[in-house]
Amino acid sequence: MNTDPVTLDHSRALDASLVGNKAAELARLRAAGFDVPGGVVLPVGIEEAWVSGPAPDWVRQAAQEACSTLGERLAVRSSSTWEDADTSAHAGATATVLDVRGVDAVLDAVRQCLDASAEQQSVRGIDGSIAVLVQQLVPAEHAGVAFTADPITGERDIVRIAATAGLGEALVQGEVVGSDVTVRGDRVEGDLAGLPVENALAVAKVARDIEALYGQPQDIEWAVVDGNVHVLQARPITVLPVEPSPPEGNNWQKDVAHYPEPMTPFGWSLLHESAEVTRSVFDENGLLVRGLEEVLVGGEVYDRGVPAIGSANSAGKPPPAAILGLAARVVPKLRRRNATARHVLETGQLQRWVDDWHGTDRAAMQRRAAELAETDLTTLSDAALAEHLEACLQFTRDGTRIHFRLVMPMAHALFRLHNLVRDELDWDDARIASMLAGHSPATRAAEDAMSALRDRVQRADGAVAALEADPGHPVEVLSRLDGDLAHELQAWIDEHGWALVNYDAGVPVLAERPTIITRLILKDPVAGETDDAEAVAASAREALPSTSRSAFDDALREARAIYPVREDNTIIVGDRPLALLRLWMLEVADRLVARNVIPARGDAAYLFVDELRAALVGEKTDGEETGGLTDRIVRRRGEEAWVRATPGPLYVGKQAPLPDISRLPEPLRRVNEPVMWVISNEYPAPVEAPADADVLIAGVASSPGVAEGTVRVIRGHHDMDRLSDGDVLVCRVTSPAWAPLFPLAAAVVADGGGVLSHAAIAAREHGLPAVLGTAEGTSTLRDGQRVRVDGTRGLVFALD
Repeated sequence: MNTDPVTLDHSRALDASLVGNKAAELARLRAAGFDVPGGVVLPVGIEEAWVSGPAPDWVRQAAQEACSTLGERLAVRSSSTWEDADTSAHAGATATVLDVRGVDAVLDAVRQCLDASAEQQSVRGIDGSIAVLVQQLVPAEHAGVAFTADPITGERDIVRIAATAGLGEALVQGEVVGSDVTVRGDRVEGDLAGLPVENALAVAKVARDIEALYGQPQDIEWAVVDGNVHVLQARPITVLPVEPSPPEGNNWQKDVAHYPEPMTPFGWSLLHESAEVTRSVFDENGLLVRGLEEVLVGGEVYDRGVPAIGSANSAGKPPPAAILGLAARVVPKLRRRNATARHVLETGQLQRWVDDWHGTDRAAMQRRAAELAETDLTTLSDAALAEHLEACLQFTRDGTRIHFRLVMPMAHALFRLHNLVRDELDWDDARIASMLAGHSPATRAAEDAMSALRDRVQRADGAVAALEADPGHPVEVLSRLDGDLAHELQAWIDEHGWALVNYDAGVPVLAERPTIITRLILKDPVAGETDDAEAVAASAREALPSTSRSAFDDALREARAIYPVREDNTIIVGDRPLALLRLWMLEVADRLVARNVIPARGDAAYLFVDELRAALVGEKTDGEETGGLTDRIVRRRGEEAWVRATPGPLYVGKQAPLPDISRLPEPLRRVNEPVMWVISNEYPAPVEAPADADVLIAGVASSPGVAEGTVRVIRGHHDMDRLSDGDVLVCRVTSPAWAPLFPLAAAVVADGGGVLSHAAIAAREHGLPAVLGTAEGTSTLRDGQRVRVDGTRGLVFALD
């Protein structure tokens, strides 16, 4: 590599492959006459030359020259080749250290930039290199950011400015609010908060001039001294919010029970591929609903039930129970469903599906997953890679069929137990569910395996220190110390690291987040306190009348037999097929980037699976050439940005009430009641908090116990690495893939979910108090807040 430092005034500083995108753009702006502080770049490749230990001589010499030529106070900034791209800016992903003084401090700051970049590349799954820019520090009177289009609304004829007195880093990092003003022409509107009007106008002019230079909206960091605007950074606004079109018609409900954040188009399209399979399972059980009609709105999933008779769009009042019961006896479609339901109940079909799972399906699906995973995708031709996609999609459809078939016996068994105990003892669902705690080994499998691995790491000389020094490469670190230990960790990652986060194959899995894996290795979790399921069951049995005890014993035995299948099958037939499709997407993305079909690897997640397949083999999609894919990516990113800032309503259109099915023929009623009950637990009704000043929110008591901790709001997969030991995990909802993170948490609070949700099962298995179905946990609780979570009562209390 070329180790010669490059000044921003040198022509080589315009080469982003040498100095990184940030420095190259600043060099261009400086050459165009904008007031950019002078600086020197330690070029791309420094991360390979300085992996660890003392700085190489050439780096120290460059730091000395920077201190002698640029002044006493310096700013040290990362400048990577992967930030500020055409479709994703990765703002905030790299490091900046301000007011650096002296050679040793410069070297420390350079090391911080290298480490931060390596961690972010690992977390985000980004390939690329990094340079480091050392600049004169601007002694700012005011500093901040300016957007030449409104990042919230997408409006183009304004400049939106955020500013604070002094250096702007606290504002950029979100530590202070500062001013928020909009400059429209020569008119300044909003909260100046001490920013002089003339400074706002000057910043707006510079921002517009930079936009004119680049020909697209810009995100600019600036500082003002004596009325002069100094430009510290400029990047394209790659994603402007675009309001998506809501679904048309009635009965649409946003699915907040399964998806904690907007889904990627790729991830959603994979689930949509199996819609017909889901419908067929509903049909073969005689359900009144034939499945769900789903649409993607800026990443938010809206669905509505497709009735066996009538229209999904009808919002009329359903017929009275007696009329519906009569219709089921005379309407041919309902009569056929009743016959189907009778067949399911009389032939033991539900139990056969469970037996098939244990006898053949489970092992067969694991074997197919292993065979598909052994394929080296990099060696396949484009045509063969397209064929591999079809094999993976069929694998996914087969898994979907198995999954929904197993949902049926689970619903029946749990419904029977809950009904019996609730009717006889008036217990709530959470207390009844506690009898099942400890009976889902798949939920704890990742932590149980990690616990054994963790013990070995603790005993290995130097392993803990080595992992702390290089958390982004745990397998490589352990391989240098103990090959067997590294092999064991890799086996853990292969087994547990590919569970799909939020059911979305478009986002990185745990296996792609090595720093989180390192934290799990170094964590020494305190075992949570769980209710003694046997003691709870014994107390229920004792309280029941003697005439009901035999039925209770049968119901509990049946529920405990099916309960572990819930999580086990989700991982095997759900996560693993989708993980294979994620690997396919990444391979296709690399090929399309190399061919300049899409700008960046992460953009593949913003295309549907059929669009990626067509682009791979050079076909058209929707009448467009593959060269138009970037426009779709930008629009879909913009729609996602809109819904993240302005989430859509929970309901769209009129909502038809659920029918009263109490008068249906017995077979039809018996197969539908359990499913409707499970759905009601997936979408629990709002819980009103008691009139207590200390109660912040109330929800469904889903896992008993009380714990205190610091709130950590995790709004999506990008935030998962922010969860620290002992935090109260606050999120919208969790999927089974979150279970390995539960040992880091003290308690769980979620906007969605109920006592039968994956979050509730995982919390009970890990002994964590959980309050779910709060609807407003992520909007009411704030990072750093101290709270007490009472999972027995379903309440969250303020401690500060």
